[in-house]
Amino acid sequence: MNTTMDLPQVTIATHDYNRLMSVAAMEHNQRKPHRQFLMSELRRASLCHPDALPDDVVSTNAKVTYRIDGGRPKANVLVHPQDLLWPGAELSVLTPLGIALLGLRVGDRMPFQTNRNGPVHEVVVEDVQFRLLPDEAGSAWNASNPSEHGPDNSWDDLDRRLDEALMETFPASDPVSVIVCGRS
Repeated sequence: MNTTMDLPQVTIATHDYNRLMSVAAMEHNQRKPHRQFLMSELRRASLCHPDALPDDVVSTNAKVTYRIDGGRPKANVLVHPQDLLWPGAELSVLTPLGIALLGLRVGDRMPFQTNRNGPVHEVVVEDVQFRLLPDEAGSAWNASNPSEHGPDNSWDDLDRRLDEALMETFPASDPVSVIVCGRS
């Protein structure tokens, strides 16, 4: 995408980063049309633990209100495509618009294209209303059918699994800096 606009800072929760990086790695040989845009956003992102992500940052499972090219406001919950339950109310994080929104803060503007030869659009984030944190989503999920889940989902176990996933994704020869975000 060719644009002279300064891109806003992007902050992504580590669990979203790992999941999206895995998707991008699996699509490496498949030539998916928006993989390059996704990879460029992941490369420039600051990483943050999900619990420390500021409330005004767009992440998956957050309801975001936005405008495209100054049009009417729209609101969607940003989700991974596998989690898509209500098309129309939800927006896949792997669409060009979803990739553009991920990691932005309220007030940020971001250019994006829906296809390689199409016009450049601009999305503006107006509001981020709620976010289901992993423990909240897991609690609701576990309450619905606890017999289907493994026995150990403690914070220590989740942190250990996150560390293992990061080490698999980024060996010591390719370090990643993770910032500690403060809530605003």
